[in-house]
Amino acid sequence: MKFVKDACLSFGRDRFDIFKSLSRQDIQTIVEKGCPSLFRKAVNSAKRLRAYLGLDEGDVCGSCDLRGSCDRAYIMLNDSEAAARTVDVVRIILLYALDPLLISGENKLPGHVLVESSARKLLSELIELGDTPPDPDLPKPVAVTSQRRKQSVDLLDNETSKNVDMKPGDWVCAKCKFMNFSRNIRCLKCKAEGPNRVPVDGVEKKKGDWDCPQCSYMNFASNRQCFRCQGPRPQRQLKPGDWECPSCDFMNFSRNTVCKRCNLDRPQESTFQINEHTWRKPY
Repeated sequence: MKFVKDACLSFGRDRFDIFKSLSRQDIQTIVEKGCPSLFRKAVNSAKRLRAYLGLDEGDVCGSCDLRGSCDRAYIMLNDSEAAARTVDVVRIILLYALDPLLISGENKLPGHVLVESSARKLLSELIELGDTPPDPDLPKPVAVTSQRRKQSVDLLDNETSKNVDMKPGDWVCAKCKFMNFSRNIRCLKCKAEGPNRVPVDGVEKKKGDWDCPQCSYMNFASNRQCFRCQGPRPQRQLKPGDWECPSCDFMNFSRNTVCKRCNLDRPQESTFQINEHTWRKPY
C-alpha cells in the first residue's frame, strides 16, 4: 500500500498541469460533505479543493461528522496555502481506496455511493490525462512554506535545545548550537557530523557494560552492537569461571548455576549450540 501511495502522490505532484482538466463536479462531490480523514495533509488538501470550487468552508465543516475531533474545523487557509493541485485530488482518492475504515464501511461519509462514483471517474480521468504529454509552457508551482510556521519550528528547536538537561554523553553542535543526545551521530537540526569521541565520565558502569572502541559510547551489557554507531561489541574479558548465557548473552558469575536474566541452566558440555550461538564451557 505504501508503494502504491508514494507512486500516486509522485504522479500527482509531477502532473500539476492536468488539474484544471479534471471534472469540477466530481471534485466537488468528493469534498463537499467534509474530509474523509483527520490527517492534517488530507484536511488541508480538501480545504484547498473547496477553496478552488468556491465552497463555503463553514457550511461544509458544520455538516461533517468528524468536526468534533478535527483541530482544523472552520479554519480558512490563507492565500499562500490555498492553491489547489492535482496531488490534492489524488490524496483524497487514495484515502477512499486505502483507508481500512472506509473500506469496511465503518467511517463512510454521507452519500458515499456518489462519492465512490465520482472518485472512480476522477481516477479514470487521471489515467487518461496522464498519457498526454505535459504542457512545457506551464510553470511548475512553487511550494510555499509560511513564514509563521518556519519561525515556530525554529523557536521550538531553540527552546527544546535550551530547556533539556544535558546528560553524560550528550553534545552541543558546534555549527548551530543545538543540543543532541549522545546516540546522535549527526546533529538532529543541521545534520552536521558529531564529535568523534563523546565523553561519558560520571556514568555508573555496571557489570558487563562496555565502552565502544570506535566512538567511546558506554553500552549496557545486553547490547551486542554499539547503540550509537552500531559497531560490534569487543570480546568480553571474563574472569575464570564466569560465563555468558547462550540464550540471552547475559554475563553470569561462576557461582550461578542458572542465568540471572532468563533462568536458563548453565550448559555442562564443553560446547553448546542454541539460537545460532555457540557456548563454550568456562575454564
